[in-house]
Amino acid sequence: MTNETPISADIFKQSLRLLAGGVCICTTAMNGERLGLTMTAVCSLTLEPPTLVVCVNRDAGAHDMMRATKRICINFLASEHVELAELFSSTSFKGSGRFDPAKWTDMKSGMPALNAGLAALDCSIIEESTVGAHSVFVCEVKAARLNPEKEPLVHFNREFCELLPIA
Repeated sequence: MTNETPISADIFKQSLRLLAGGVCICTTAMNGERLGLTMTAVCSLTLEPPTLVVCVNRDAGAHDMMRATKRICINFLASEHVELAELFSSTSFKGSGRFDPAKWTDMKSGMPALNAGLAALDCSIIEESTVGAHSVFVCEVKAARLNPEKEPLVHFNREFCELLPIA
């Protein structure tokens, strides 16, 4: 381990790059328009009720629709979804065109769910707070689709990785 370093924005970013995270696409929809973004800022909060914390930059294209609908779907990506993760993190290609109808269907709530993802969690935003440039959404999970046979996509140190068992 290196010496202790006073915190700065750069050191903080470097530190968080060393925290491996499961890759998700957070989606929302309203009036026939679908939006989504790639993220790792998803964390379980409570079991009863089943609740997540989801952090979204307020400058993200899907942010305002998420606030308006108070509905999102968190899609856990499998290792085969690197291109999809890159597509939904792209600043050059935005909007409903990201959603290939062969890969996406709607949950009963109307939120877009990835057919071949590890899981799709249909959520209702029950609380919101603002911290820095982000909205912190507390989301109650209303329904789930599971596909646990696949391997997860992980983001670590600015790269997409596969998760391999130790033993």
